[in-house]
Amino acid sequence: MQPIYWNDAILKLSLSDPILKKIIEKNQNKILTTKQNAFATIIKAIIGQQISVKAAESVYNKLLSKIDFKLKPEIIVSFEKDTLKSAGLSRQKVDYIFNISEFFIQNPNLTSDLYLQKASIDDIKNNFIKIKGIGSWTIEMFLIFYAMKPDILPMKDIGLLNAIKNVYDLHQLSKVAQLEKIIEISECWRPYRTVATWYLWLFIDDELVEY
Repeated sequence: MQPIYWNDAILKLSLSDPILKKIIEKNQNKILTTKQNAFATIIKAIIGQQISVKAAESVYNKLLSKIDFKLKPEIIVSFEKDTLKSAGLSRQKVDYIFNISEFFIQNPNLTSDLYLQKASIDDIKNNFIKIKGIGSWTIEMFLIFYAMKPDILPMKDIGLLNAIKNVYDLHQLSKVAQLEKIIEISECWRPYRTVATWYLWLFIDDELVEY
């Protein structure tokens, strides 16, 4: 399932940002999609913290093999933590995955597709931030890849920041000036900063990001 706003976003971004337009034209056939699996999206985002897309995909596939390819919160908590760790996860990430699993089990009203597909950004943030291990970056990945909210700009995503610095040639600026310039540049992407982020990710890595 792809976002209903995608074509409108491409048109708007191409008209407002000629630099981004070139990246979009190069990657027109690549579109953000959702697998409509809230739990899997959160788990993949946890796995993907601070590692490459390729490494995250490898660890995720190993984790699936350890749990008989049944990625459900009830299945996760039925395994020993060392089993999950053997998939290549740190002890900390295993703890986070258990915390998330227990939250999903204990709060079906806040984690069902019926609720999450209608929930506001603030509701999702306020509910998930309570889970130890989930921070703003993980929530933003969820908002992009599961909820497909159109105007998310993950300012703590190193890949995105590096892409912007390269594309818009900001390396000569100080860190503070870089941040200010990034915010200034991104203003013309509203209300489709999610789409701009997606194409900038593709600039630094041809491998599609999927959570």
